[in-house]
Amino acid sequence: MASASSSATPAVLPAIAVIGGGNMATAIIKGLRALPTPPTLVVSEPDAQKRERFAADGVRAVADNRVACADARIVLLATKPQVAAQVLPELGQAWRADRVLVSILAGTPTRALEAGIGAAARPRVVRAMPNTPLAIGLGMVGLCRGAFADDGDLALAESLFAPCAKILRVADERRMDAVTAVSGSGPAYFFRFAEALVAGAMELGFSRDEAVLLISTTGAGSWRYLQESGFEAAKLREQVTSPGGTTAAALKVINDSGFDQIWSRALKAADERGRELGKLA
Repeated sequence: MASASSSATPAVLPAIAVIGGGNMATAIIKGLRALPTPPTLVVSEPDAQKRERFAADGVRAVADNRVACADARIVLLATKPQVAAQVLPELGQAWRADRVLVSILAGTPTRALEAGIGAAARPRVVRAMPNTPLAIGLGMVGLCRGAFADDGDLALAESLFAPCAKILRVADERRMDAVTAVSGSGPAYFFRFAEALVAGAMELGFSRDEAVLLISTTGAGSWRYLQESGFEAAKLREQVTSPGGTTAAALKVINDSGFDQIWSRALKAADERGRELGKLA
């Protein structure tokens, strides 16, 4: 089962090493630096230009993973999954018992991360699945802990994401693939829907700018209305749909296409692919 968490971010976070300086890591760092008392941060990134950008923003950036982790209590693993196989044994050579590894690698189970560091070290591992709206402070993150981590480690991991996301604790790691399918990949579904609506509006004669204005404003307002209604989606849909009207005509086409079944199959496909990737890790 999963549960929502409302754990407060500690007043002062311990030192953090970020391995990999990609977009998601950059967004997390931005949120942490906005805290009243930002933690000590060191980023390890092989790309010299990225290191320069971090340095220009006042974040220490190095090219050596071990140097980055020297004083870190939390290690955020934000590399590509294929790179992690080389990085983890390197980190394991000087692993500390009080250190927590927080991984945002898609499809990589905690057992693989623990094995990469060295199971004999009993590494504390927390697996996280954030999504891209985290970059604007509106992210969703699923979290689960590995075999050697405890609830305190899970709370510490939450503190990394709390400044820019809501958190869902997942007790059964097998459900992390479902988290990936629903919220990790979820932004792409909304983006794809918006893409199709813009294209459809342009077929009706609107310019792209006009279509974007109509759809973005309608989408933002509808979403806000939905949230303030307590997520009564069916009720709000019925209020807009007059019998025999224009909305009913459009929804008939949508429903006749097997819309619900399409999304059920889509989420199951993403879930199954996540399981396949986990077996390869």
